[in-house]
Parts: sequence; structure tokens; C-alpha cells
Amino acid sequence: MRHARQIKSRAVETWISADKEWERGRVGLAFRLMLAAAKMGESGAQVNVGKMYDDAIGTKRNKEAALYWYRRAYRRGESTAAHNIGTVWRDDGNFRRALYWFERAIQMNGGDDGEASLEIAKLYLGEDQDPGKAAFFLRGVCKSKNVTQAAVEEARRLLQTTGR
Repeated sequence: MRHARQIKSRAVETWISADKEWERGRVGLAFRLMLAAAKMGESGAQVNVGKMYDDAIGTKRNKEAALYWYRRAYRRGESTAAHNIGTVWRDDGNFRRALYWFERAIQMNGGDDGEASLEIAKLYLGEDQDPGKAAFFLRGVCKSKNVTQAAVEEARRLLQTTGR
């Protein structure tokens, strides 16, 4: 048990070092340190490594690597990872997979994830038009306690455009 705590402590220290390098603008070093923390099992670092691969920050863009790290973080309970997986599939044009992962993010947050609800609403306003379902999720965004003000404002604007 003590060995596990030491590894966790080292992972957190490495993650903190990565964050400091990020703040200094040394994104390549930040990526390498973040990857080391992720490999030690730090779930927050796993989400960050996924995002870095996803957005080509400190490394080359690599969708498969991003999904790998997001899934590892998801299995460790990171709802942000589920949301990010949904975003990858949304950007790929895969409505069904995106919807599945945004729904996972909502479930992981006890049914209240305004950001994921907004993404689902936008899916229903896109190719698979279903204004009724979109409005349902947009109203959920406006009631959410787990949402940014910008997302609430976007949801209100979209509700006006749907006429619901």
C-alpha cells in the first residue's frame, strides 16, 4: 500500500511540474512531463495528455492517442474525458458515438452536465434535426448547476432560434 501512495505522490508531483512548464510556455517539456504523470496513473494528467494529442499541443496531433488517453481517464472516473471523447466523435461527424459519450458525461455528473447537454442539443440541431429533443437539452443547460455562463447564454440564444 505504501508503494502505491509513493507512485501516486510522484505522479502528482510530475503533474505539477508539467503545469509549471506549461505556464512558462515550454509546451514540449510540459507534454513530456504530463505524459509521464499519465503513465503513472494520474487521471487528470491522462485527460490533459489526451487534449494535448487532440489539439497538437507540445506534440503532433494524433486522434488515436487522444482517444486512448481519454478512455484511460474515463475508466478512472473523469467525466471531462467522456465529454472530450464525445467531442472527438462529433468533430469526426459520428453523431451516434458523440451522443453516447456526451450522455456518459452527463451520467457521471449525476445527470447534471450543462456543457455536455449543450453539445447534445447542438447535435440535434445539426444533421439529425430534432428541434424538440434539442429544446429539451437546451432547457437543461439553462437549469444546470454544472455549466459556464457562456454555455447558458448560447443555450438561450439557440432556444430563441428554435422557437421553443
